[in-house]
Amino acid sequence: MSIWVIALKALVAGLAVVGFSLFGQSGHPKRFSGLFAAAPSVAVASLAITVMAKGTGAAVPYAQGMLIGSAGMFAYCLVSLFLIERLHALIGSILAWLAWFAVAGGLYIAAGR
Repeated sequence: MSIWVIALKALVAGLAVVGFSLFGQSGHPKRFSGLFAAAPSVAVASLAITVMAKGTGAAVPYAQGMLIGSAGMFAYCLVSLFLIERLHALIGSILAWLAWFAVAGGLYIAAGR
């Protein structure tokens, strides 16, 4: 990958972080601004630059990986709601990672990667 593509990814991702942060700041509660700032904006920017640099076919595995990871994170959040109440924060959040690994790993294997 050329240095120009990497520089363009960094620039677009930085602009996307700022844009998503502004979007998050406009809503309530303010603690969601961080949620909208980092991961989604960098993922979208990286995917857009990959499509422009290599075409849509090259971006498919990246998009699938992002969807698999987000499904795992959704499972982690649901399980952690239950476990943190019952087992306290540290143990509950550590055990909730098992849900992330199960869902993301299962989908990764099912996708034939």
